[in-house]
Amino acid sequence: MHEERMKLLFDQLPLIGRFAIIFALLVFLPRVAERCRLPGVIGLVVGGIVLGPDLLGLLNPKSEVVELFSELGKLLLMFYAGREIDLNSFRAVGWRAVIYGLMTCLIPLGAGFLIGQMFGYSVNASILIGSLLASHTLLGLPILKQFNLTAIPSVAITVTATVMTDIISMLVLAVCVTVHQTGFSAGHLERSLLALAIYIPLVVFGISWIVRRLFEWFKLSNEARLAIKLLMVAVAAFAAEEIELEGIVGAFLTGIAVRRAIPEESEHEPLYAVSHALFIPMFFISVGLLVNTRVLWHALRFDFLLVAAIVLGLVVAKFLAAYSFGQAVRFKSAERGLMWSLSLPQVAATLAATVVGVNTVNAAGVHLIDERILNAVVVLVVASAILGPLGTRYFARQLAGPDTAGAIDQTAAGPGDGKSSADGKSDRF
Repeated sequence: MHEERMKLLFDQLPLIGRFAIIFALLVFLPRVAERCRLPGVIGLVVGGIVLGPDLLGLLNPKSEVVELFSELGKLLLMFYAGREIDLNSFRAVGWRAVIYGLMTCLIPLGAGFLIGQMFGYSVNASILIGSLLASHTLLGLPILKQFNLTAIPSVAITVTATVMTDIISMLVLAVCVTVHQTGFSAGHLERSLLALAIYIPLVVFGISWIVRRLFEWFKLSNEARLAIKLLMVAVAAFAAEEIELEGIVGAFLTGIAVRRAIPEESEHEPLYAVSHALFIPMFFISVGLLVNTRVLWHALRFDFLLVAAIVLGLVVAKFLAAYSFGQAVRFKSAERGLMWSLSLPQVAATLAATVVGVNTVNAAGVHLIDERILNAVVVLVVASAILGPLGTRYFARQLAGPDTAGAIDQTAAGPGDGKSSADGKSDRF
């Protein structure tokens, strides 16, 4: 019945009708959330849940339009996260980013391993469960743009640490899958590490060289510049997947490479506008579309202890990593809180790794992880996707000060002039 209603309301509409619905959602959902004093990102995620196939059935998560836009949005979110990284400035925070990346990855990984052991999973499955908690998705980054906080050291460290957590998580996933199917292979691990050692400098310096030369040799139009950047993101993401990493790693590194090649580029360029008006918001909606409320209720009702352990394990482990690191480098309490809230959301890499784990079967027909973990991860995604942005906004307001926060609140509550940041730039997403 849901499938029939979904096709009736969305798939059978003309293509222009589908676009009209999507654009209307992108405009109104963040404004509704901001009227309720919530981050606009939460409005998009909750809107995806309500409008998805399990409730109103207005949007189909398997629609080609939705899948294409959300995949591009995920890649472009990480591209612009990398675009914020200045390699010259990175030298000042590089070692701190490495240390924090290891802490915010390994502490949750250890917590997840212990949870897996407590609930009777094998050592290999427990390690994979730990890796599901290790990575994070930067859902709160658009909120920091509103408060002009993307360049402060605590944010730069957390953004850079995201790459480390995703790389380590994907390597752990690859090893766990191989061990479950064929046993441990040192050769496979060595090949993965060698590919990674070649891939990172090749993307950062190779793409940087290509982009710089293309922009120097040719007088490119705005359309051509947009196409070149999208091409570089796509190529780097494809190459990352070929060496068993998430495409978001390649997108992030491409952002660093483009910043290195053209550091003076304006935020008003066409790709930035299209990304933040369409593709990135569509990714947040797609996160909500992935949530099955019946599965959510089943997990809360019949596997409450497992769900609670995984959610609390993530929250506590990420807090310990951010708090202990922040104290060691003498960050203010609000900065430590910001690092914690930024590292909470578990969306892209976590969902991808969970699905791979559930679908991995050995010769005896045993799955690497079962549907209980999948259900618990669904709850984790919803909880972290809401708690993370809420925390990010709370701590960002403290760091920005009352004047900036007040200006943003007035803009969000105003008659709708299309601006959402204190400096007047259109940066709602």
